[in-house]
Amino acid sequence: MVLRKTLTIVLLSSLIFVSIALSRYSPETDSFTGLCVYSSDSFSVLYNGSVSLALREHLELGNVYRVEGRLRKTSRGPWIDASSIVLANVTFPLERVEGAYWVTYYPQLLTPARVRLAYPLNVSKGELVRVYGLSYGGRFYPLRVEELGHSKEPRNGMPYPLEGVVLYGGNPATLWNGSKAFRVYLPHGLSLKPGQRVRVLGIVRLYSTITLYVDSSEEIRVLGYSKVKPLNLAGIGEIATGECLVIGRTSRYLRLDCTSLKLYGFSARVGDTVKFTALRRKSSLLCLNCTVLRPREELPNAICSFEEGNFARISGRVAWVKVYKNGFGIANITNGSCSILLKLPSRLEVSLVENETITAYGSFTTYRGRPAFEVSSGDDICSGRHC
Repeated sequence: MVLRKTLTIVLLSSLIFVSIALSRYSPETDSFTGLCVYSSDSFSVLYNGSVSLALREHLELGNVYRVEGRLRKTSRGPWIDASSIVLANVTFPLERVEGAYWVTYYPQLLTPARVRLAYPLNVSKGELVRVYGLSYGGRFYPLRVEELGHSKEPRNGMPYPLEGVVLYGGNPATLWNGSKAFRVYLPHGLSLKPGQRVRVLGIVRLYSTITLYVDSSEEIRVLGYSKVKPLNLAGIGEIATGECLVIGRTSRYLRLDCTSLKLYGFSARVGDTVKFTALRRKSSLLCLNCTVLRPREELPNAICSFEEGNFARISGRVAWVKVYKNGFGIANITNGSCSILLKLPSRLEVSLVENETITAYGSFTTYRGRPAFEVSSGDDICSGRHC
């Protein structure tokens, strides 16, 4: 009886000791905090800037996690058998990169060297940013982004938002921002029209002319047309209006009596009065909407109103003609009591005969001290009643 009681006490003591020992024992637990830099259905990879490890869980790329579990080595590298996974704050050093956000085939930062991003940023294309994160596997994983706005001045290799007026259309186009001219290359098949006011975003290349390369139609926005002003008030990039007399012409442009700027994109005869709406460029005008307001035939006959340098129309009868050996000729044109000498250089390829009635459009000048008249081309001399 005593022996049985003693055995019972010993067994109870042993059970109490084992229970206490087990309660004090727990398997070894490891902890790791890192950024998810890879995620698939079967496993994910965490990285803290110096160490990476894998675990058999599907995690969200770009999130920071704190994992607890058993750490072990495998042929593919460190592995953790997770017992606990929670979202966590950053406890490891971050890298910093400053640049402009850009997207072509993938999101990137232009510094101006290209830094490929692991995922897009929630900022506008071309915006300057300061990004904190980690580099892993040839990509940068952003964790925090500070927006710095857009570039104020064009920098080589960097995005630049340009707003200006199209001086020369097509592709490439020339834009004027109020102080500088920019050459803009657009995506294939796109072009801009002179006089349009546009906003574009492109990558800068600093050549003799600042050049922008626009890679998407989404980076082109037409804002309307430039301001319209009278010719004497219009600056470069503005649209000028006026009524002027054509005093000279070539196959490419007209010379007007109201400005030293040549008018391109319209054809008229010397002596015609044209009404124009034209884009003011650095040293020329480009016709946007031009018409002949008054044909030259409506000019008064100014043969009796000689004033050297003035453009005019003269009409009268050929009193006599003299041609020199070098091909230069001179004709005396009379109308009533008024007369004037008409210069006939050989390049005009014009032959006149006495008593012929002619009309000429040109400028008053002198010849050997006498009042004279000269024209710029043979087309500016005609004969007959309907001249």
